[in-house]
Amino acid sequence: MALQYALIAIYSIGFLFIIEKWSLFQFNTINRKWFQIIFILKIMAGFGLYWIYTKHYTVRSEADIFKYFDDSKVMYEAFFDSKKHFFQMLFGVNCEGQEFRELYYDNMTNWYKTYDSIVFNNNRTMIRINAILHLISFGSYHIHSIVMCFFSLIGTTLLLKTFNPIKQGQKILSLFLVFLLPSILLWTSGNLKEALLFLFLGSTVFCLQQIVSKKKWIYCPLLLVSMYFLFITKYYVLIALLPVMLGYSFKLFTDRLIGLRYLSALGICLIAAFVISGVKPDYHFAGLIAGKRNDMIRYAEKMDAKSLYDDTQIERNWSAVMSCAPKSMVNAIIQPLPHSKSNVFQWIAFIENLLILSFLIYCIIRGRAGPEREYVWFIVLFVAVLYLILGLTTPVAGALVRYKVPGLVMLMILCLLLHNKKLSLKEM
Repeated sequence: MALQYALIAIYSIGFLFIIEKWSLFQFNTINRKWFQIIFILKIMAGFGLYWIYTKHYTVRSEADIFKYFDDSKVMYEAFFDSKKHFFQMLFGVNCEGQEFRELYYDNMTNWYKTYDSIVFNNNRTMIRINAILHLISFGSYHIHSIVMCFFSLIGTTLLLKTFNPIKQGQKILSLFLVFLLPSILLWTSGNLKEALLFLFLGSTVFCLQQIVSKKKWIYCPLLLVSMYFLFITKYYVLIALLPVMLGYSFKLFTDRLIGLRYLSALGICLIAAFVISGVKPDYHFAGLIAGKRNDMIRYAEKMDAKSLYDDTQIERNWSAVMSCAPKSMVNAIIQPLPHSKSNVFQWIAFIENLLILSFLIYCIIRGRAGPEREYVWFIVLFVAVLYLILGLTTPVAGALVRYKVPGLVMLMILCLLLHNKKLSLKEM
């Protein structure tokens, strides 16, 4: 126990020192100490998340913050028994078959998904990352959590540097909106996929901006690496990002016709989805969306999830998906809604979402895009596509609240871009 406390102190101080020295955390005259304070709050939120999953979700194998950590121990122990097997599993090379199943995978609960499909299994990304972290954590869960806090801090800071929405007189409020809203703080501060998601989302968007707006082609390799890791972490976020990346890339040819660029990019991506669906039936987009939705419903019913708000399964075709799309989009925006079985966490999430929607409407009415119209289109289209995918595939409010976090951060940046006059706490 003393060793664990010492490690927590050492790693926390080490990352605070990095924040103090790294130029990433010095921009727009914001004192680095604010980022250090945010990091400390994230560590505290990580402990809070640990408490929630320990006290309220007592089946450890079903707790998201533990299941990848526990499975990764099996891979980590292989490092000492057979380094060849460890690196084969780490890089996904020749690691299938009866031998690996009997030695390792049968001792894991999440290497194989409950409902597997042709789509990449991103559980394995988290297991592999945690196996690497075991080499420096000495088996302490909290070290994994602290490292993930730092990863998400880097990614969110990269998003801030990309869009640069912070105006004079708004610094503290802006940092609060982007980093410290309850859902953002909680779900990006534990050993969860969201931490890696923000790291790779932030680096992807930042590299794209450096290439397109500043012609710094040296960022191309890092962009490709970031996109790859974003895909193997949360592939649907990359799918939502592709149309806006294409629309933004058209800026290389013209700065004008912003709306046309982004709508054309969306049209191209939709045509590509239809073509791929016709040529490769295994990758039929409507079928994959419907399959993921139906799997989620079956799993929620099996686990008796109280936050399942729509148990309607749909057929695996474009007609069924498109007919379900409007309702799904609305649900993605307004959920979670309280009901008779709602617990205190669901009520908190409902109140937070209500305040966020109110603030967004306020900024749309009172704000103006000004010279940031490019970024407004970028964010609006990304969030719209992301929320549509989530609404279609995740009819469970408890999961939806967490999966919406990337869109929530982007919406807060959008609010700051729209409201580019001075916004004070008093005015709110």
